Amino acid sequence: MKSRFPLVLALVMGAALLPRGAAAQPTTMPDTAIFGGGWAHDVAVDAGSNRVYATATYPVNTPRVAVIDGGSNTVIATVRVGLSPLGVAVNLATSRVYVTGRDSDNVTVIDGATNTVMATVPVGLSPVGVAVNPTTNLIYVANWEGDSVSVIDGGSNTVVATVPAGDWPYGVAVDPATNRIYVTNAAHNGTVSVIDGGSNTVVATIPVGSLPLHVAVNPATNRIYVASSVIDGQSNAVVATLPWGSGRRDVAVNPATNRIYVAADRVWVIDGATNSVLYSLRTAYGAMVGGVAVNPATGLIYVTACGVGCWVEALHDSPGAAPPATASPTPPPAATPTACPPAPAPLVEDGMEWVALQCGTCNAVTATYPDSTPVGIIAGAVAPPETLRRLWEFEGGTWRGWSAAFPQASDLTEVDRLDVVFVCVDGAATFTRPVI
Repeated sequence: MKSRFPLVLALVMGAALLPRGAAAQPTTMPDTAIFGGGWAHDVAVDAGSNRVYATATYPVNTPRVAVIDGGSNTVIATVRVGLSPLGVAVNLATSRVYVTGRDSDNVTVIDGATNTVMATVPVGLSPVGVAVNPTTNLIYVANWEGDSVSVIDGGSNTVVATVPAGDWPYGVAVDPATNRIYVTNAAHNGTVSVIDGGSNTVVATIPVGSLPLHVAVNPATNRIYVASSVIDGQSNAVVATLPWGSGRRDVAVNPATNRIYVAADRVWVIDGATNSVLYSLRTAYGAMVGGVAVNPATGLIYVTACGVGCWVEALHDSPGAAPPATASPTPPPAATPTACPPAPAPLVEDGMEWVALQCGTCNAVTATYPDSTPVGIIAGAVAPPETLRRLWEFEGGTWRGWSAAFPQASDLTEVDRLDVVFVCVDGAATFTRPVI
């Protein structure tokens, strides 16, 4: 049996390194500290239910998962799981939660609706990382000492395949769009195994170096992130290096904003388009960050932090460090206008207003979104929703595109300010929102 000492050593070494240029980056303070009293290790988010799940590995006789309500940032339940729980992942399609028990060699399956254990699934030796493909309802578990990946069928809660991996597989991430699974192998110089989810075979091995532990995927861009490297999912090649010399840190991705979050002495926020550091988010007391996850629906980043004890914090992804706009924006490319009238005025409740949108184009709604309006009071909906194709906003001299899940899919917070917003629709539509 291989010693588990390298795992502990890698975690300690990873926490001690700082990114180059760290002193030049602005910081923001945390929103709130939530869960403490144990060794909080990993964290995962269910964006659908706005619940957060954190594993606690200490004390050893009470291994558990804390269930946090993302609305109130309070612990609403704790669930007993296997020994030394490390990894945690959520299936957004089924609201089931999967927790690895490193010292019990199993995965605990939790029903997210009732916070009860549904099943305990035996896997390989020392399972650590876990990830879910919600499209196929398959769960992938990296077995640290088993040099393998266990594939669990989420319907039957049984292992349906075991895929050989490299030495010391630790982290695992899934791209549902390509059905590819990415596994970090932490031994020696370090590699990432690429598994085809259809055949359960390794189709590529990518050298990344620096004892890689954690990995994350952006399905929107087909990019894979080990904290030190950016991998192109099409070519299976490293195409960029992030400002860290180590892959031992946890990493998370917000596909809606194309931002990457790297855990270190704080959370470093990376622009996925340029692979450059935007700013950083400090934890309480300057504590080191272990696990990191993001809720795309709220823009909150959840981390496990350790100083004197360990806890979970919720951090705002605030773009307050961005420079002010220096030029008037030009609308994004408009769709081809169509000969259709605007939608009729909808019936609205007291305190609401509506704006008619010109169909087949991008509408500048500066009358509805005055410059410097706090985003905290901005909420609304396009009706009918199927006409919405894109939302754009110009802020800090930069165009950002939003998905149709507005406003939840944006990266804005209540302290942000808008310059100009464009709503692009392909049919007759209106926009209804609270009166400012």
